[in-house]
Amino acid sequence: MTQTKRITLALGCGLLAAQLALAQTAGTTTQGQAQSTADASMQPVQAGTAANASGSAAVAVDPRQLRERIEKRAAKVSAQAKTKAETQLSATVEQVNQRSTTEGEATVATRLAAEFGMTPDALTAERKTLDVSWGQLMIAHTLAANATAGATAEQLVTMNKDGMGWGQIAAGLGLQLGSVVSSVNAESRVAHGLEKADGRVAVMRGEGARLGIGANAGLGVQAGKSAAGANAGLGLKINH
Repeated sequence: MTQTKRITLALGCGLLAAQLALAQTAGTTTQGQAQSTADASMQPVQAGTAANASGSAAVAVDPRQLRERIEKRAAKVSAQAKTKAETQLSATVEQVNQRSTTEGEATVATRLAAEFGMTPDALTAERKTLDVSWGQLMIAHTLAANATAGATAEQLVTMNKDGMGWGQIAAGLGLQLGSVVSSVNAESRVAHGLEKADGRVAVMRGEGARLGIGANAGLGVQAGKSAAGANAGLGLKINH
């Protein structure tokens, strides 16, 4: 092979290698750009998913709207009925508070916490945060467990401290006041240690009750736990 042919062949091989290297570089760049484009297109989707997850979280009931609904509904119930229920509920509250004094707050906290599906420490911390008595907290949790309005015990306590009586609150939640008194009395028996906590809150009747039993249903449903001076009826309870 002549010197000229060898030079020509070398130049041809070099040019081919350069073309191959250039093609490989271009492919890598294109692949990187495509990946970047794909990543960029995914970003809005991921952000949207996060936003949807946040938006789909449990929506708390607006306190102002809740209060307005309760006041409007309670206005349809006679003042005499609400006052009577308030008097009876206040007496039960006082009895539970006295029990916490004689037997100790830790004892009452342990009993009620087991009933409401909480730990004694959590229930005690809640009572201190809300600055409310054991009897008041017991009523708030009993109402919250029965009502379909979505109100929390904290919201109910706040309304009560703002001047709404428990009779008014219960009526505004659509609960039949007689069954409210019976159910709260049943839960007070747990606080007193006369009934064993089983994690199921005594049932209330009314259009706003979870069971949807109307006040005039005529089924004779009473609290699942026997209230003082009453039989257990159908023994219905609510898992809290």
